Amino acid sequence: MKRTNNRKTILGPEVETFRGYPVNAAKSGLYREPLEAITGQLEACLAHHKRLLVVRFDLHSHGFKADSNNEQISRFLKRIVQWVERTYNARKTGRAWVRELERAKQPHYHCALMIDGDKIRHPKRLLATIKEKWEMLSPDHFMPDIRSPFHYVDKDTGLDASVHRLSYLAKARGKGYRPDQAKDYATSRIKPP
Repeated sequence: MKRTNNRKTILGPEVETFRGYPVNAAKSGLYREPLEAITGQLEACLAHHKRLLVVRFDLHSHGFKADSNNEQISRFLKRIVQWVERTYNARKTGRAWVRELERAKQPHYHCALMIDGDKIRHPKRLLATIKEKWEMLSPDHFMPDIRSPFHYVDKDTGLDASVHRLSYLAKARGKGYRPDQAKDYATSRIKPP
């Protein structure tokens, strides 16, 4: 498996802001393209809603192969968004995922959902459902618990905290180890009003 860079731009570890928002560049720096896409979806979702619930979770599987494409993740997240919109009567739900392959031999995925914050007061049920649905697909699948998996954003407070937290998804370390036809990241395509 070769490490491809696909003409991606790496913002160095010295970068502290992106489009006016604080970012977590870490030691490896950040890829500009996924950071741009994730920030764009946060802005578009907040433009549609007064309040935004941003939920972060990771999806792992011992069954993933390093040379596999991302169809399973894309389909799974699309079904989760449909479930959220149907269950909570929420519209314009944003999503993002990034693929990473580090020390483990299998890729894993960092994911985020951007949901109308007036529809869900606390994501406990949402996270439990995601975990249940993911782990039900295969005995190899698991969803680890992460610390502080959600936060709310109001139009008044802005997106600083969200962009900073989700900028972790764009870190350069662990990206690029994939087959040519697979992507390192994907987001929803919600347009601002």
